[in-house]
Amino acid sequence: MHYSTKLESEIISKVKRLNRNQKNEVLDYLETIPKMSHSTRLYRRKALKQIREALDNQ
Repeated sequence: MHYSTKLESEIISKVKRLNRNQKNEVLDYLETIPKMSHSTRLYRRKALKQIREALDNQ
């Protein structure tokens, strides 16, 4: 298995050390995280708006 980021590798190494109940708790927690669709355009628009407002307030 290939893990593409340092963060993923760190998470995997820490989860491997947990006992079965702890692993199940982690998986249950991950399943409760709401799925969000990521829109780069929306984030960019919000960021540009915040930058404009900050510049206007100077």
